[in-house]
Amino acid sequence: MSHRTNPRNEVRTVSELLDRVYASHAAEHALRWGERWLSFDEVAGLAAGMARELLDSGAAPGDRVVVYLENSVLARLVDHALLGFGFVRVALSSRLHPREVAAIVDDAQAAIVCVAGSRERGVRDALNERGSVVPVLDLGNDDAILTRFYGATAGGETRVYSGPGDIAMLMYSSGTTGAPKGVVVTHSAWLAQTEHALSHLPLIGPQDVVVLGAPMPHFGGSVALDCAMRGARTVVVEPFDASRVLDAVERHGGTVLPLVPTLLARLVDALPGREESVATVRSVPYGGSPAPVDVLARAARCFPGALTQFYGLAEALAPLTVLTPDDHDRAARDLAEHPHRADVARTRLQSAGRWIPEIEHRDDDGVLKIRGPVVMPGYWRRDELTASVLNDGWFSTGDIGCTDDAGYLHIFGRRSDLIISGGFNIHPREVEQVIEEIDGIAEVAVVGLADERWGEGVHAFAVLEASASVPISRDELARLVREACLARIASYKKPVGVHVVDALPRNSFGKVDRAALREAFRPESTTDPQNPTNEMENP
Repeated sequence: MSHRTNPRNEVRTVSELLDRVYASHAAEHALRWGERWLSFDEVAGLAAGMARELLDSGAAPGDRVVVYLENSVLARLVDHALLGFGFVRVALSSRLHPREVAAIVDDAQAAIVCVAGSRERGVRDALNERGSVVPVLDLGNDDAILTRFYGATAGGETRVYSGPGDIAMLMYSSGTTGAPKGVVVTHSAWLAQTEHALSHLPLIGPQDVVVLGAPMPHFGGSVALDCAMRGARTVVVEPFDASRVLDAVERHGGTVLPLVPTLLARLVDALPGREESVATVRSVPYGGSPAPVDVLARAARCFPGALTQFYGLAEALAPLTVLTPDDHDRAARDLAEHPHRADVARTRLQSAGRWIPEIEHRDDDGVLKIRGPVVMPGYWRRDELTASVLNDGWFSTGDIGCTDDAGYLHIFGRRSDLIISGGFNIHPREVEQVIEEIDGIAEVAVVGLADERWGEGVHAFAVLEASASVPISRDELARLVREACLARIASYKKPVGVHVVDALPRNSFGKVDRAALREAFRPESTTDPQNPTNEMENP
């Protein structure tokens, strides 16, 4: 098929960048579909067919289109259709409830909702409950892609080239501090993000295969799209299963494996005995939430020269800072071979890496503020909220942190998660980092709960390792936590309560939902649905 290009041949928007990719790599493999590869030319044709169906269903370039799909070839093609034809992409987590989806549809003033199969009824019912008449478009499934969309071109008259400052996407926050809010992402910001991300990965090209098991609307999906802009191939794995991801890497010669920390930990746990499966992997970019030092050290040994951490936010796209493969490898080596350097190595792995040159940064009373080309222009239809976090281009992230003398950023948590106990400020992350190093603990979250004596008391919720040969008793866990905290941090920071839970609640982004923990366990409650055990007294 033919590809339209910007008359001045300048890449100013995501649409134009996609056109350049289609033209430059037309015959090369782009996306794995069943037992065959779709070429970039076929992807362009399918995206045009999808755009035509959106237009026929009432959507127009510039309209918000909500995407509520599982990870799939279909979902990736929808991304190409929306970004390539001037629609505003509003991709939501497949874990959201239909009622949550309906609320976002209303907030975004969406023109249409894209779903597949069984999701259609739930979304229609949820929209009807709200009195919404927004149409729901069932795109079918991967098996029907070629017969339904290929060849149904969108037509030259429908091709719209947005300006660099126009909206490419709305990224909805996870809503841990209230209702989800739409973050405006412009074409210029997304192009800057793509350039920044690719400049901190190995040289990406058509020889690369991205194995995508992480959720598409978030970190992993954006990295995979970045790589596709350089002609890389994409293999989608859904749902995420460590064994299936390893199978896909081995079968297709995967070279890039974007992950979030929770999925990275699961993959590392599944690797013993299958190390050869990942022999072709040369880059493992990850981000989205903090990761325990032990997980990162093990991952660095499994993927030498490959681990790269990106720090960013929906409001300021990653990477703002980068922890490089060399940072990971040196720290892992020091932890294993040089005990006298262990503290420095541990601190390095707990950092978010060094700031990239394109980002200005400062801190006001410990709260990080940043300015640069990837910062949002504001929240969708929330001028007052935008004004509270943006001033002269400086965005107040809400993250509490500092940059050390070597240039590494250390993040202690969200300002909203700060615990004030007995008049002292306590950052949950610094307590979690101590507890995570206790053998037998898989993961931990620390929150503040109302306390008559201290105002707020520090409470730790721990998930124990299922593979532990001798399970930790609740009394033993309390003792280990007390000893570890007293050895590493001030006494007032140690938990007054340590609780064992089967799993930590997570939001649709996969991040620990501290608000849900605080709600599930309150000191005045007589029954805790998470089954906490063993209270500790604060001396």
